[in-house]
Amino acid sequence: MPLAISARARIVAAAAVVLAVGVTTTVAAFTDSGQVQTQLATGSLDLKFDDDQQGNPAAYAVQFSDGFDRLTPGDSVTRDLTVFNSGSLDATLALATPTVVNSAGTPVDALQDVLQLEIVDSATSDVLYSGALSGAAFSDFAIGANGTSGTGHTLAMTVTLPASATIAVAGQSLDVTLPFAATQTAA
Repeated sequence: MPLAISARARIVAAAAVVLAVGVTTTVAAFTDSGQVQTQLATGSLDLKFDDDQQGNPAAYAVQFSDGFDRLTPGDSVTRDLTVFNSGSLDATLALATPTVVNSAGTPVDALQDVLQLEIVDSATSDVLYSGALSGAAFSDFAIGANGTSGTGHTLAMTVTLPASATIAVAGQSLDVTLPFAATQTAA
């Protein structure tokens, strides 16, 4: 005997088939994807002196003008020092208090306390420091980025043994290290 399916059951079955086909088709969808690539790097600071001298890890040795090794009261010696940052970030230059080794040890009248140092920005004539060699320091001197020995800042340094210097400093000699540092400026 043939199975009789009611009209209502046929409609429900047909609707179920249509719904199943519709659901199957909606599950399939177009997709697309892509990738983005980039590079990141840090900027750099590279403090240099004169003709691309590093000064690090070994100090860059310089000499002042003739007479630096035989100063007498009232004498002055000079040295122009070109300073620049060949790195890619703007920077400021600072000079921390020098390290001084006196041949006489630690005398009461120490030559480093008597000698006067003046450091002047040659381009603007701004005085960055003026006073005893032993206390020399300055900060926040803008030196920019991408500098070269031809575009750097010339610092005119003058050391003077005052005419008032006493015999107590006679015969003393100094080894002086001037610790310069460049610091990135805020972007």
